[in-house]
Amino acid sequence: MAEKPSPDKFKSNSAVMAGFAAIWLTVGANEASHFLVPDDEGVSTFGYEIEVPEGFGAGGGDSVEEDILVDIKPLLASANVDDGAKVARKCQSCHTFEAGERNGTGPNLYNIVGATLATHDRGDFKLSESILAGADVWTYDNLNAYLENPKHVAPKGTMSFIGLRKPKDRASIIKFLMARTENPPEVVLDVVEEVMEETAAAVEDVMDAMESVDTP
Repeated sequence: MAEKPSPDKFKSNSAVMAGFAAIWLTVGANEASHFLVPDDEGVSTFGYEIEVPEGFGAGGGDSVEEDILVDIKPLLASANVDDGAKVARKCQSCHTFEAGERNGTGPNLYNIVGATLATHDRGDFKLSESILAGADVWTYDNLNAYLENPKHVAPKGTMSFIGLRKPKDRASIIKFLMARTENPPEVVLDVVEEVMEETAAAVEDVMDAMESVDTP
């Protein structure tokens, strides 16, 4: 009479067969992945490509801020001459500000606001070709741009001062220079700014009228 195989033997054979099946399934899946996804389009390029701006991450993760030059004209109304005199101390080593004073390392700045550069009306001071190419008249906008960063206006100019980054400081020193200009140009605001100022004034008038009505 034939001997019946033991249950343990069946379990052992089943485990071996399962192991072989797992191996073949793994090999088959691997080959199928190569068939469906070519080698040159593998995991390295799979997914969505993210475009990173050039230079991103440089400088230790510092955010990149774009310099925006603030329109200086609306700030001139509230600017203070005395504050401008304090800011002007940074310039006294090179410039003079009063009528009749001699040029220093830089030109005398009396009557500078609205002056035309082409006339070379800074006495005997020779203006650089770079500044002559960068500005033709010292308008409020040109003064603002030059005081903010002289090298932006005149890259090869002789001005070594780094500039005034705060709009309030630039408005103050321009107000100081206006006080030392015999006939400074009128400060003409842009149309949008004029409308905003007129609207603010109208709102203020309406609020005053409402307060007067509410007052018994």
